[in-house]
Amino acid sequence: MRSVAGKLVKLAAAAPAHDYLYASVLVLPDTHWPLPRELSEVFNLADAAVHTFWKDLHMEVGMAGLLIERCSTRYDLGEQPLLGDIPIAQLDKRLVGMMPGDAPSSVLGEPSERYPVGRVTLELRNNVDYSVGQITAEQAKEDIASFPRNDGLQQFHHQIAESLVELAHAVWGHSQDLRQSPWHGAAADKAQEALRQIYGNVTCLAAFCGRMGDAIARFKEVTDWCRKNFEQQADPDRGGWDEFWDLGGTADSRTRAFLAEADIEFMKVYEMMPKYLQEDLPGLLVTDQSLAEFQARADMVRTRPKDSEWLTHNDREWLAHYVPLLHGYERAEKNYG
Repeated sequence: MRSVAGKLVKLAAAAPAHDYLYASVLVLPDTHWPLPRELSEVFNLADAAVHTFWKDLHMEVGMAGLLIERCSTRYDLGEQPLLGDIPIAQLDKRLVGMMPGDAPSSVLGEPSERYPVGRVTLELRNNVDYSVGQITAEQAKEDIASFPRNDGLQQFHHQIAESLVELAHAVWGHSQDLRQSPWHGAAADKAQEALRQIYGNVTCLAAFCGRMGDAIARFKEVTDWCRKNFEQQADPDRGGWDEFWDLGGTADSRTRAFLAEADIEFMKVYEMMPKYLQEDLPGLLVTDQSLAEFQARADMVRTRPKDSEWLTHNDREWLAHYVPLLHGYERAEKNYG
């Protein structure tokens, strides 16, 4: 048990492994062309969600290892239906101690605001005008010149997917090793239940990253096509009244026709993308103290006097976001102690 648990703890050391790739996002905030601009925002939101889910997953795996390890030396816990709780700082300290050389003082941080149960919606906004009828040729030239040329974000998602497949194999293998060990009883069953749930989250995130990587690759193909064909097809530098006489339209009209054609391909990119990312972890990082603090804060927000319309709206929005997470904390306490 201790050997398998130690291997699970080591898996948590990969939690911050992809931090250096986090800056490779698509940034198109100032473009006039609505659809690629809004798609880039969805990509960035997905990138941030993957980043935090990745860290939550690895911390959860490491905590599973610590809890199982403690059960191997605490027979009172091993025979009870609950695994007990351990502060995340203890896992962090353990990982720091495993690092060679001049290790940092901390590597994990805190769980995300979606831990252990949360959902990120990845849909285009409805309150945006996606037509290209007001875009000029000059604006389109600026937008297309600003399209990113690197593959950083695409590589990020594909690398994460590959790493998650490896993590899924490791979690499954260690779960089987535990099943074949002499450890039996309610706590052992709870540990298997938690590992199965973690495994499901790992495989879901891997599939999500694979689809996002494919969508981003297609997005880049479309932007590359725009960059290569815009001047030839839209002829944005050709102007003057003589354009009307040869039925060629204007630079702006040709530009808008070009953008409308490209928008069809951008919508296909959007159709390729998953529309949400769901995190549904066991909640092994929850402790008695963190649950009590969360409950006290929720009670305070519910009951404090609403002295203004702003405070009423703010508290309602806070509760709508955090109460589902609180329920996840409470579920974790009930299931795993």
